[in-house]
Amino acid sequence: MEPSPMSPNQPESQMESSAKLLKRFSVGAAIGLVIVLINWVGYVSFFGYSLPFATGLILCFSISIICGLMTIKWGYQIIENLLQLLM
Repeated sequence: MEPSPMSPNQPESQMESSAKLLKRFSVGAAIGLVIVLINWVGYVSFFGYSLPFATGLILCFSISIICGLMTIKWGYQIIENLLQLLM
């Protein structure tokens, strides 16, 4: 039996896998950041009270990281579900 040209033990496939995970995380984090910013603007316009900038910034980054991790775990379908919740 001949080994397949792309066996999982090769470093190229690990690099490709890492690149895919990084891309998934980046897309999820970007969409999470958009969702948080939309909600933040809606909160400010509805209540007329703005959160302190440092608190808002920490919340934005933490929620975007959570969305990125969710995208790594469950794929791009979770992004679609999160965006549907905005509508």
